[in-house]
Amino acid sequence: MNDLSDEELFNEVIKGNKAAMKFIVQRYYKNIFRYIYLKMNDYHLSEDLCQEVFCKIYQKRNTYSIEYPLKPWIYKIAHNSIIDYMRSSSFKNKNNVQVLDENIKETENVIECNFFDNNIDEYMENLNEHQKEVVKLRFCHQLSIEEIAKVTDSSVNTTKSRLYQGIKNIKNKIKNSVGGGFYESKVK
Repeated sequence: MNDLSDEELFNEVIKGNKAAMKFIVQRYYKNIFRYIYLKMNDYHLSEDLCQEVFCKIYQKRNTYSIEYPLKPWIYKIAHNSIIDYMRSSSFKNKNNVQVLDENIKETENVIECNFFDNNIDEYMENLNEHQKEVVKLRFCHQLSIEEIAKVTDSSVNTTKSRLYQGIKNIKNKIKNSVGGGFYESKVK
């Protein structure tokens, strides 16, 4: 089943093949978890939401249209799950103060994306939430502009604009922090 395309594999899920759903989870769990974690910044909550996403995917399997690529459909469900959680009373009543145990280490790298190496989060701190999301979906999750537009319910032009502005702001911050000569040789 590993050699089947996403759409062919999900077609098997629609037919009731639970083994095919297991392959979908294996293909996308890590990326969906990372996407949620980057939004929520809470490991355990991200695990819960990620599991919820795959449950929703299975529950909504009969609503999937083969005309729509599977990858953005899965990200759209994840995106909507995050929004639903943020609107929930659980989120609104959540205590904003969290005690962090500095001795706790993650057993796996939650963020493996090369794009975020070298403190790139520091460079993204001045971006608005839309720009951050588009930049992360494009470079961390390798979604196309069209797929990102579908996930975020934006037009392709709006998505392009957010991506362009986000990249421009990151480049300017890098240029200002490391100096012109170094910047010119490293970033093009």
